[in-house]
Amino acid sequence: MKRVIFAAFVLAALPRLAAAQVEKQVEVTKAYVPRVEGASKLPVEPDMTDTTRLRPEIDYSITPLSLRTSLTTRPIRPATVTYWEFNRPLPFYLKAGAGYPLNSVLDFYATTQNPSTGYLMGYVNHEGRYADIRNVFGVENNSVRMTNRAGVAAGKYLGRHVIEGELSYDNRMYHRYGAFVSPDAESLFVPGAAVDFGDANLDLRIGDDFQDLSRTNFEVAFRGGMFFDHSEWPEAYGENARQLTLEGHGRIARAFGRSSLSATLGYEYLRGQRSASGYDQGLLHAALRYGFAGGVVRLEVGADFYRDRMEEAADPEPVVTTGNYLIPFAHFNFNLGTPGLKPFLEVDGGVSDNSLRSLMRKNPYAAPQWLDKSSVDYCGRFGLGGSLWRNRFGYRLYAGVTIHDNRLYWAAYRELSDDGAGGTGEAFPAVFLPLTGRQTVTSFNGEVEYRPLSVLTFDLGVHGYLYNDEEDWNNGAPSFAGNVGVRYEGRKVGFGVEARMQSERRWMLLTSGPASGTDAGPVSVSSFEAPFGVDLRVDFDWKVSGRVAIFAEGRNLLDRELYEYPWFPELGARFTVGVKANF
Repeated sequence: MKRVIFAAFVLAALPRLAAAQVEKQVEVTKAYVPRVEGASKLPVEPDMTDTTRLRPEIDYSITPLSLRTSLTTRPIRPATVTYWEFNRPLPFYLKAGAGYPLNSVLDFYATTQNPSTGYLMGYVNHEGRYADIRNVFGVENNSVRMTNRAGVAAGKYLGRHVIEGELSYDNRMYHRYGAFVSPDAESLFVPGAAVDFGDANLDLRIGDDFQDLSRTNFEVAFRGGMFFDHSEWPEAYGENARQLTLEGHGRIARAFGRSSLSATLGYEYLRGQRSASGYDQGLLHAALRYGFAGGVVRLEVGADFYRDRMEEAADPEPVVTTGNYLIPFAHFNFNLGTPGLKPFLEVDGGVSDNSLRSLMRKNPYAAPQWLDKSSVDYCGRFGLGGSLWRNRFGYRLYAGVTIHDNRLYWAAYRELSDDGAGGTGEAFPAVFLPLTGRQTVTSFNGEVEYRPLSVLTFDLGVHGYLYNDEEDWNNGAPSFAGNVGVRYEGRKVGFGVEARMQSERRWMLLTSGPASGTDAGPVSVSSFEAPFGVDLRVDFDWKVSGRVAIFAEGRNLLDRELYEYPWFPELGARFTVGVKANF
């Protein structure tokens, strides 16, 4: 078998239909004298959980002036109001900034909207960093990293429905600055080579927003995409791979009193092109849901069915791999009569393909491959949540168990060679091989938020993980992760400080020893360890006016050795300063 390696929210007042309307002339005598006084603040902080409705106490009497009536009917036009009639945002938004070491950021949005017609929006997003980074071998290679995205979206209102679409292109560029080749070694890979891929997508949709289920809601959606690999690969690799994606799905939902029903049916087709030709994959998804909004429990239960079919070209017959997966779905939220104690139970999961596009978006330094099996997750969580002290203190404590079938593991490899002078040459191309295995994860989690003032928030999160890997492989995941932060949002100034923490992580390294004659060298397994990481972040906003603000952001201010991908250290302390404007 030959395996190819490649890389307006809308609110409408409900009309009340009347068969006939009786008109009477009356005189209203009001027994009060209106006065205008200065406003005073409420003596207590209002509880928004159950907003109080204030009604004026007015005495009145009705004296008929005539007994004449008119029984002729008159049509009543329902009153309608839209979000856009109360909130008309300015058409342009701009965020632009630069920092040290040299980095840049740009976000631009242009929008126009008519509450009776539709909307149109265009956008550009950019983020780049340009400083060289010293890798674990002490070498500085080209480390430029840049992400760019541009697109246009439009929608047309069709009564209560909307037809909308979006055309976008996403480009991501990295460089293999983690690679290393000693002077006395040979490698087909060049350290600092570009990893560059683009993702073009067209999305179309017609339907509802699934907020008001008192009437039948539906949607029909289609997506077409092309993934391009423009990376620098050795000449022996051939033409850079491409992937075609075609997807369609339909959904329908309706509520019946406190109950609701929904159904979803979708299909996704994936096809490899150029050096990825010969790979075809189809993923069928069907889902059913039943919901009930009771006084003590709110629930949604159902199931998801997936059928995965993967075909790989081979001689004499193609190799076909299929899989059928049934994943239960159950979400229960209990109301015990107090906002401070709300238990919950959640069971769900999903299936994700391991195609060329998926693998390279998860790890841009991956070897361009297409795996024959999709990853399947079965998840369960249970715990408590709630709010105390008039919603000033919120918490969420829960435990979870997740079973990952065909979970992705990343392994790097290096080659050792005999330099002919009793020494050993080393070549590390910084290319990662995707492997799959079964894993069970047990997690314990706690999240707390305290808001002593409306403008001040403290938050804390702690997450612990226990892993059971059937294969003796390093999974690259932390046993502990946490965050602690504080945020102030004033009328003119806003700032936040946050520390994100991760325990040590390990990835697998395969080492091929020097060859002996015509025999390949022995292969040994070791690991790469990323140390305990603390990323201290700070952000600051100064609202110069109602339309302009100055912002500043800092990342990794403790200058720690941080890793998103193994062997690829992140930048040290860095800052970005710029402006945000609405106009």
